[in-house]
Amino acid sequence: MYAQLIEGGTTPERRAEMDRIVTDEMVPALKDEPGFAGALNLVDRDSGNAMMIVLWESEPQARRALADYGSAFLKALANVAAISTGTRRPISVWAVNARA
Repeated sequence: MYAQLIEGGTTPERRAEMDRIVTDEMVPALKDEPGFAGALNLVDRDSGNAMMIVLWESEPQARRALADYGSAFLKALANVAAISTGTRRPISVWAVNARA
C-alpha cells in the first residue's frame, strides 16, 4: 500500500467550504479511481491548513499523472485549487508499512 501526502489549505473563513468540497466532491470522485483504498483529511481549523493522505493499493497508482484521473476528481481538484491559499508542497508518495 502507498500513500500520497497532499499539503495545502485555505483561510479559516473558507475552511468549511474546503471541507465540503473534500467530503462531497473529492472523496466520492476518488472512490471511482482504480486502486483507491481510503483517505484522511487532517485539518488545523485555526490556521486553515490541511494535509490529506490518500491511500492506494500500488505504487504506480499513487504516482500516476493527474491527467490520468477521471473528470470528477479533476473538477473537485480545480474547486479546491480555486480557494487554496499559501504555498502548496508537491504531492509526495510514501510506502505504508503499518495498517490497522
